[in-house]
Amino acid sequence: MTLAAMDRNAMGRNQRCRRVLEERRTTLMAELRQDIHDAFAGVDTVCPHDIMDDIDASVATELISVRFNVMQMKGDALVRIDEALIRIDDGRYGLCESCGAEISDARLSAMPFALRCTHCEGRKEDAEQRQRRNEGLTERLRWES
Repeated sequence: MTLAAMDRNAMGRNQRCRRVLEERRTTLMAELRQDIHDAFAGVDTVCPHDIMDDIDASVATELISVRFNVMQMKGDALVRIDEALIRIDDGRYGLCESCGAEISDARLSAMPFALRCTHCEGRKEDAEQRQRRNEGLTERLRWES
């Protein structure tokens, strides 16, 4: 494949990914607006006059916590989407931030805001897992001392 053909292929991929990212961004924004509206409206609020036992109140509190965690995840996804759109504009989209290689079309289709190729992402996840394991071991040793 010639360099010009590769550039056209990347441009087409970037346009498709931009559409997907913008659609996902619009959907997330609408969901987040509704979630915030519901939170301010007290949709999941437990009222003092509600007849509940401790278990019911605890479940209601946990549901509120889950709702806010989901809202945080949606906000994080919006940030990653905005960053991916910036990378498209800058011409850096689809390039691994660790090694500079092209991120596969399959990976970008599955995760359009991916920062790293599958190989580098695997290495990063392995390193994070080792770090968590080491931190857990350090914590256990501290308690055993």
